[in-house]
Amino acid sequence: MLTLGIILCYLLGLSLLFVISRKYTLPELVGYSFLIGMGFETFFLFLLDVLNIRYSTSVLIGVNVFAIVAICISNYKNLLQLKNEFKLPDLSLSKINIPALFIFCVMAYLLYAINVKNLFWPATEHDTIGSFDKLGKIMALEGKLKISLFQYHLEGAGGVYPPLFHGSMAYVYIFGALTSKITTTLFFLSLITTFYSLLRNYIDATASMFFTLLLMVTPELFSHAALSLDNMPATAYAGGAVLATYIWLDKRDRKYFWLGAILMAFTIWIRSDTIVFTAAALFVIGIDFLRKKDLKSALIYSTIAVAPFIIWTLYLKLKIGVGQEGRFDLGIGYNSTRMGLMASYMKAFMWGGEYGRIDGGQLYGIAFILFFVMLFVNAALMFKAGVMKIVNDKLYVLVFFFVALALYFTVFYLINEVAQHSPIYSLMESSFKRGLFCFLPIALFYVATNYASAWVFDKVEKFRTAK
Repeated sequence: MLTLGIILCYLLGLSLLFVISRKYTLPELVGYSFLIGMGFETFFLFLLDVLNIRYSTSVLIGVNVFAIVAICISNYKNLLQLKNEFKLPDLSLSKINIPALFIFCVMAYLLYAINVKNLFWPATEHDTIGSFDKLGKIMALEGKLKISLFQYHLEGAGGVYPPLFHGSMAYVYIFGALTSKITTTLFFLSLITTFYSLLRNYIDATASMFFTLLLMVTPELFSHAALSLDNMPATAYAGGAVLATYIWLDKRDRKYFWLGAILMAFTIWIRSDTIVFTAAALFVIGIDFLRKKDLKSALIYSTIAVAPFIIWTLYLKLKIGVGQEGRFDLGIGYNSTRMGLMASYMKAFMWGGEYGRIDGGQLYGIAFILFFVMLFVNAALMFKAGVMKIVNDKLYVLVFFFVALALYFTVFYLINEVAQHSPIYSLMESSFKRGLFCFLPIALFYVATNYASAWVFDKVEKFRTAK
């Protein structure tokens, strides 16, 4: 039954993708089908709870089959065109990119290795045992989102989180899974396939594979590919949302508009602190509206992106009976000690230094270091390539990164340590550290696609193809 549940999830996402466009590549279909499919599966669980319909295998099969059939029937004319447009890939030896194939094989082995650990090593993380996995299991057993644990305040910290992550665990448990960690593997696969597909809009296969491998082996992120925590899945949604939105702004390809909006909605449907990416997206969309005067697109994107936050906030207030505002101290003002401590941690995270129990190099490898080095390189190239050419190069990517990072820093600065039951240094070494995962795809996308990198990899590709 678990296999059926996963297939239904992919088919749901795939059917929705084909409503948007028939022009998605295979990596996009693999990655986005699961992210969108599982996002909607958890929204179905939410709606069933609101309607007081108990979860069960038969109910979810019925909901999925009905939704998939209805979507396909409404889109049948579009689907009929797929037969004429489908082409088998050219597998002739002369067309094979040997360096890209080699990197792909390395990535496939690493995915296999981490998946073996993932599926045969039980969940041991404190947050998942005390909250996420526990929530998923009880949701599957009791058949609802507001489970009995809330009555006794045993839901754990994840109880007030939006339901996408523990809802995905509940989904696979409903279909008979012995462990929910299959979702971790599928989220990780979606992260690397979507990142690769987004890079391919700007750089060749060799460079795209190389930077996807660099993202994949970022030490702390790779370790989370075998953990039952929500930071890596949140990275798949946030990274995909930001970069798809950027590609739409840059190329005006409508299929990326809808991808960006839907994934941004699910970004806030998995973790509340990812609202910083929603806010950054609204800021960027606002700038684009002032430039392009495209009011319709701005309103549609903003509505889709913000709706889940409003829906979940109302659910917490009206049905769970809790709020999240009590976790923040909005009257803290400027605290030099707190600011200095957080800035020191930030420096260690971004530049690979050490502070407290943190070694940024061991956590993020060279990912963030490369990002800032590339900023300096491009600044140095201003006089050669032209000031405006460098300034405008991937400007929206930089705005996304720095606006979201500033807001993320502010969110943690305002956290009430008493209400959170944790001192700020502990939060920086745990929650803040893991939350920086979401910035990795954005940083490496800029490193891979900016003016200087494009020039280097263009020379490499010409050498490889002897042009």
